[in-house]
Amino acid sequence: MLRDFFKLNGSFEEFDEERMSSQIKTSKHIVNVLFRPDELKEKKIDSIKFENVSLSKTKISKCTFRNCSFEDCLFIGSLFDEVEFHKCTFKNCNFFKSKFSKIYGRPEQFKSSVTDEKYSNIAVHLYQQLRENYHAESQREFKNEAEYYFSKWKRKLAVVEAKRECLPKYKYIPTYIASLLYDLILGYGYRLRNLVISTIVLVTVVVTINHWFAECLFIGDERPSVIKSIYFTITTMATLGASGFSPLSETGYAVVTINVLIGISLLTATLNSIFRKVIR
Repeated sequence: MLRDFFKLNGSFEEFDEERMSSQIKTSKHIVNVLFRPDELKEKKIDSIKFENVSLSKTKISKCTFRNCSFEDCLFIGSLFDEVEFHKCTFKNCNFFKSKFSKIYGRPEQFKSSVTDEKYSNIAVHLYQQLRENYHAESQREFKNEAEYYFSKWKRKLAVVEAKRECLPKYKYIPTYIASLLYDLILGYGYRLRNLVISTIVLVTVVVTINHWFAECLFIGDERPSVIKSIYFTITTMATLGASGFSPLSETGYAVVTINVLIGISLLTATLNSIFRKVIR
């Protein structure tokens, strides 16, 4: 862990391009290094751990990193151009004012770059750069993933800025909670798995409630059962009320209304997710 997020820990050695190239060829662990040259280019780097290394203000161009890990590294003001990251990890790395152009690599590789919420602005900048890069490079799936992490860190940044301005909690906590729920339930519309899990949980809860109020929903000689409750729930939510069952009381009408509203909400959330993932 960097004691100061903008400085290397302890003592370090200064490397020129020749020595760095030699270390990349012969070593699997590069540690406590300040890289002095302005550019690192045309390197294929495989299975190396970079620890407490500074590549700040360096143009890293036409390089490919595979199975590399970066821990406590500085990329302050660095420019990444035509760089590929394959199965790499970044932990506690500072990308302050770094820029990305023609980059290939899953945004998830950078998810542990910033671990302290007081540096949320750096994480927001990082994912802003990544999503703009993926948009320019037509990497739609990566862009959606970057959008998710960008939204997540924007939520944290809003709290940090509110506390810095000494705002009362009632002015930012409700927005924070709403954003957190949007993340957990729908993944900001970018993670379909969140929507699928939330839908399964919600439908299960609604089926249970409908089964409890079955006597208010089924008429005549109809005998309540779990299967009928599942059928009632799915058809009511999917067809917005055309389930084939007539409520027997005001409670029954209220239950049907709730089912319809939930069905509309799930349909809206699904269309929103499809729009974000496919159309945008």
